[in-house]
Amino acid sequence: MEPGKEKVSIAATPAARWALAGGLALWTAIGFTPFGRPLPLPADAPAGEFSAGRAMVTVRAIAQRPHPVGSADHDRVRDYVLGEFRRLGLTPETQAGTGVFRRYTGKVENIVARLPGTASTRPVMLAAHYDSTRRGPGAGDDAHGVAVLLETLRALGQSPRLRNDVIFLVTDGEEAGLLGAALFMSGHPWRGEPGVVLNFEARGTGGAATMFETSQNNAWLVRALRTAVPAANATSFAYEVYRRMPNDTDLSVFKRDGLAGMNFAFIEHPEWYHRPQDDPGHLDLRSVQEQGRYALALTREFGARDLNQPPSGDAVYFPTLVTGLIVYSTAWVQPLAWFTAAALLAAAAAGWRRRVRGFWLVLVFLVPAILQLLIAKAAPGATYLLEWPLAGAAISCAVWMTAPPVIGGGWRLAVLMLTPGSSLLLLTPMFHTLIVALGPREGGIIVAVAALWMLITVSPQLKLVA
Repeated sequence: MEPGKEKVSIAATPAARWALAGGLALWTAIGFTPFGRPLPLPADAPAGEFSAGRAMVTVRAIAQRPHPVGSADHDRVRDYVLGEFRRLGLTPETQAGTGVFRRYTGKVENIVARLPGTASTRPVMLAAHYDSTRRGPGAGDDAHGVAVLLETLRALGQSPRLRNDVIFLVTDGEEAGLLGAALFMSGHPWRGEPGVVLNFEARGTGGAATMFETSQNNAWLVRALRTAVPAANATSFAYEVYRRMPNDTDLSVFKRDGLAGMNFAFIEHPEWYHRPQDDPGHLDLRSVQEQGRYALALTREFGARDLNQPPSGDAVYFPTLVTGLIVYSTAWVQPLAWFTAAALLAAAAAGWRRRVRGFWLVLVFLVPAILQLLIAKAAPGATYLLEWPLAGAAISCAVWMTAPPVIGGGWRLAVLMLTPGSSLLLLTPMFHTLIVALGPREGGIIVAVAALWMLITVSPQLKLVA
């Protein structure tokens, strides 16, 4: 650095400032736009498609009243579900016994049925539970899940048989401590057969259905999900969070005993969870349709595959409003983290050599750059929330530190308008979900941190607009 050399100020022309402000506003609007959701299909929808209207017949039949284990209504629901499997052409069986999971134990009665394939490698297993708590009729948790299984079976019967068998497991005693799932995995002769399990749950009565949990070595599962439902709502961030929480579903039992699988649920209106309002009248038909779309599409996808030796490896995955579900191996996480950190150092060095005013701002990004290197080892599925916004900020800083004194039109302006998308598309859609999932207090704190992080990542643009 030459003694006495004056600092360089980088500014934008008035037109470029307006363009940057418009770009930030556009990305913000897109980020807050809800993801598209399918409309519920009516009861007279084509026979080969999943219909929420048809599924609601089952929901209304099951969720007339609370039906916990040991009640007369529990037996009514059991007999109804057995009758529906018979009506749809299968021969269901019950598995009665004592389920034991952790500190819980009790007598339960599962319902199991099997749809034969043409040349099965390993079965696809669909699971939901038919018991409810004593406080609510359980339309969302989990009558809708049982309805999803039955309507999926009906739709499968309208198309050529799949290659693989399909097992339908309707567990008992989930609300009493996952007892039915534990009984199945401890004593049923089919317990080790499934090549993949799809479990359907709810923690509320509506909202977007999400694939929120997988087993380990999930890359092949998530890629199959992308193939079956390209616009699937699923994030590896949710996977990293959920696997560190004390919450359990039947999938917890299946995973513990070595089965691969995915968990699907909707979580809006948690205030009605396990309450009298968890009834058919409060159940969102779009949520049922989404769950059914996952069930039918994935059963057909996995039903056509060789499930004997699935590949290993975990994936980073997330959707955006402009791409659908993005999936890539966690093996890319560390190289991307190091590349972003190196790019930031290079941008800072360029700004220091040129004595660009505000080059110190680039150094602020080195803290999250170091943080992402640590998270890349501990929770690789969550790194995209740091990595891609930081990559966008690094590119913006590099353009800013190497730009001429005045930025007008051209490729630099285009880059500065595009790079905020990585932050706004990934972070803003999370705000609503976090508030619903964690509550106003805990969720609000995380949202505030996420909003601050988003503002930091677009600080180069904000400085040029000011």
